[in-house]
Parts: sequence; structure tokens; C-alpha cells
Amino acid sequence: MILKRLLPILLIFLLNNLWAEENSSKDCFRVQDISGWHALDNKRLIVWSPTHSKPFLVTLMNRCPNLIFEQSLVFKSTFSRTCSNSRDMIYAENMPCHIKSIERIDKQKADILVSAKKAIVIDVRSLEEWQQGHLSNAIHIEWTDLESKIGEVSSYKKQTIFLYCQSGNRSEKALEILKNLGYIKVINLGGLSDAQELLGVEVVKS
Repeated sequence: MILKRLLPILLIFLLNNLWAEENSSKDCFRVQDISGWHALDNKRLIVWSPTHSKPFLVTLMNRCPNLIFEQSLVFKSTFSRTCSNSRDMIYAENMPCHIKSIERIDKQKADILVSAKKAIVIDVRSLEEWQQGHLSNAIHIEWTDLESKIGEVSSYKKQTIFLYCQSGNRSEKALEILKNLGYIKVINLGGLSDAQELLGVEVVKS
């Protein structure tokens, strides 16, 4: 009789342990602790939680066309926390959007992602490198021409500008050039692959 009463408790204990082990390497957050969110596009959003010092980058399996227009979202989790679990979902206009991954990111990366929509992205490599493949949302100005040509792109000194090259070295030189010209919101994204991974855009050929 006692064993029958204890069996459900033991079962719950074992299931919780299995779940904890499964999610020990995953980034998770409690839905009730969400203090804000920002949709980057129809497949990615940043979630802030006051109980965590760093925000979360949530990537979805399927595209949710209305995600960036939503005023409120409904998170549906299999447990008390939302993790990188295909059974965890976000509902946008009653459309289920399955969560592919959740990554805890630092504030600098979050700021870059949030400001990306209004940023100018400049590929400072050679023309030959540009033609072999570049980010779809980038413009091309070789770093040695940047001082004379940046005014054609933007003369507004507070414009957010992202730079990238092949490894990050030339874009760092380009950053110094722009800062010396008075531009105050310039960020070196590093190499092409780094910039692509961070911004989540396609590489295309000219």
C-alpha cells in the first residue's frame, strides 16, 4: 500500500532528474520572468529576463511572418522553463513557431543585433574578394578608399556602421579611419563568416 503511494512520487522525481540532465547544457528561461523581447526578423528574437544577467537569442525552426509586428507573444513550454526543445513553442497570431535553439548572449551582441536593421554594413575587402561572395545587405568600399567615399554613403556621424573584411584586420583599420573622421557608432564584425553568423544574412555573389 505504501509502495503504491510512493510510486507516483518516485516517478515524478525520476522524470525531473531526466529532464534536468537533458537540459543541463541548454540555456533556459522561465516564461513568467520575461521582462521584454525584441523580434530581429521572422525567425529570431531576443528575450530579456531580470533573473539572468545576460539576454537570450531565440531561433525558431519555422518562419513566423507576423513575428516582428506582434505586440504580445504566447510561450508554450513542456515544463516550467522554456529551453532549446522542439516541443517548446511561441505563438504569434495563433501560429505555432517551434523553438530550434536558445543561446545566452552578452549585451554587446544583443545591442549589435537590435541595431542591425538600421545599420549600414560595409565590406572593406578588395573588389575581387567582394565578387567572390559578400553579405546580401552589404555595400562595398575598399578600406583604403573609405576616407574619401564614406560621405557618399552617410555623413551622419551617429549612423551605426558595421564593418567586415576577411579576418577582421582590415575592418579594424577601417574602424579607426571612421572614428578619426568623427563617426561614433562603428563596429568591427570581424571576418565574413563572423559577420554572416552574427547577422544571419545570406552570402551572395556579384
